[in-house]
Amino acid sequence: MTEGDRSHILRDENLLARLDRIPINRTIGWLIVLLGLVWILEAFDIGIIAPVILLLKSNWHLQPKSVGLIASSGTFGIVLGLLPAGRLADIYGRKGVLIAGICTFSIFTMVSADSSNYYELAIFRFIAGLGQGAVFPVPYLLLSEFVNKKWRGTAVGLSNSLLGLAYALNTLAGAWVLRAFPSNVAWRVLLLIGAAPILIVPVIWKFLPESPRILLKKGRPDAVQAFVERLENESGLPHDTTLVDEKSLRVLQVTEGRRVSVLDLLKRPYLQRCFVSFSALLSPFVVFYVITIYGPTILHRMGATKHNALLYTSALIVLGIISNILVGLVGDKFGRRATHFVVMTIAAISTAALGLQDVSRGVVILAAAFTWFFVYAGFPPSKLYMAEQFPTRLRATGSMFGESVARFLTGVVLVYFIPILLNTVGLTRLFVILALLTELCLIPILFMGTQTSGISVEETGTDVSVYSTSRRSPP
Repeated sequence: MTEGDRSHILRDENLLARLDRIPINRTIGWLIVLLGLVWILEAFDIGIIAPVILLLKSNWHLQPKSVGLIASSGTFGIVLGLLPAGRLADIYGRKGVLIAGICTFSIFTMVSADSSNYYELAIFRFIAGLGQGAVFPVPYLLLSEFVNKKWRGTAVGLSNSLLGLAYALNTLAGAWVLRAFPSNVAWRVLLLIGAAPILIVPVIWKFLPESPRILLKKGRPDAVQAFVERLENESGLPHDTTLVDEKSLRVLQVTEGRRVSVLDLLKRPYLQRCFVSFSALLSPFVVFYVITIYGPTILHRMGATKHNALLYTSALIVLGIISNILVGLVGDKFGRRATHFVVMTIAAISTAALGLQDVSRGVVILAAAFTWFFVYAGFPPSKLYMAEQFPTRLRATGSMFGESVARFLTGVVLVYFIPILLNTVGLTRLFVILALLTELCLIPILFMGTQTSGISVEETGTDVSVYSTSRRSPP
């Protein structure tokens, strides 16, 4: 390695080490809020299909297969949109992919309000899903690359709590339009409201910086230095040009000049990391899509009116907002692996209890509260854990591949069959099946997962053994 190589590696590591000591100051807090707002707007668009389905079932006399097609078409688009978006985000940057995705799903959500039959609606929701696929994982990636390594989980939890707010808002919006408009018009109004995210694009363009780690990979250290120095000035920290993290430095030295490709995900150690982290992400998705898309319908089937079912769902989602904040703090303190396993085990038990018949209303309410609380709490640790498994040039590719797999298996395949299963095996057995699937997905992270909390993403994402002897080595 030449002196020039050593010089720029030391410079890059110094900037990253300085970035990793920045507390959650005003600028970082603003970025957390801005990325959370992106999640609110996109999740509102995704979740709006739940009240739309509730309204269209009677208006269009939909059969279970038709309901399943509408419910799963958007997620199928997300699945297909994730894969190319991940690669583009690794090559060209996170910000451009985020903006393109928002524009795509906003426009086609607006167009879908003019659908005349369920086939048209499914097609437009599929195209909107392509854009959503380019958006959803980006905030997790940026937060993992912006925020101090000791507070990554907390930042993701805070931002992700706003995501839960979106799912509460769309059911509240459904309750409002149901009262304000005839049912044959209300669903169109909901979809028009779902097109609002395009209004945030100018704000993102102006105020959201590109990932510092991507900028370094693209040979733009001056931009990173200016950003880091601004954060240091804001936090009252010195511009320490000698600060380095020795373990992260070793990673940069060993991997200097190494080329990575999508095929690396099929090789050790990343193949095993994919299996472990993708399975962990699957665990909350198993129940999430059911309660998000069919939650109001299930509560209506349990005896609530359509209006009250939407209100009850909104109230339950508020619990998810609280749990996201708490689980971020717990994950940073006790580790994401252990936190995720405990959280999702409780979610599985409460899911099985939710399907019990001939029990008191109090038991049903308690089971629903626990289910919504802990299922939503499963996302911050599992998504951040997944982002921590890959190097910078594969982080978006690996994370979006994982999102694609999880959403296809649950949001497409499982969601399509839920109405059919509900009519064949009944509510109790369906919820037991969901609980067992959730617990099954936790086995890999329990036995093969690694500790990632409090460690730089250069360390967690490398295949170089830079861990201390007191910490479990990466697989």
